[in-house]
Amino acid sequence: MKFLAKAAIAAAIFMAAGPALAADPMASAYGNTVVITYGDGTTVKLFIDEGGSYTGESPMGATSGSWSISGGQTCFTQQSPEAAPPSCGPTVSKSVGDSWQGTGQGGAPVTLSIQAGR
Repeated sequence: MKFLAKAAIAAAIFMAAGPALAADPMASAYGNTVVITYGDGTTVKLFIDEGGSYTGESPMGATSGSWSISGGQTCFTQQSPEAAPPSCGPTVSKSVGDSWQGTGQGGAPVTLSIQAGR
């Protein structure tokens, strides 16, 4: 299940656009779905909640954990089904409907997007 922890770093490392949301860089993720797509078509979905928690779904099962932002870095720490060390990366500006390239598990290139709704 470390797949989801590694994928999390690629996915939800973004800051909400717009001055009203600037106080909470993850606001654009709440109530929405962050989708990570690997080159082989494998997808991971992350559901990021206000207050520092997240859940995820992949072909390998479900996961959950916590997230935090400090010093320009967004870190995700998987807690279930097994604990994993934090995965961190720089926070960047993204909004619902955005799609971008990132790095997933093992350095694999991934396409990330924020889709409206869960």
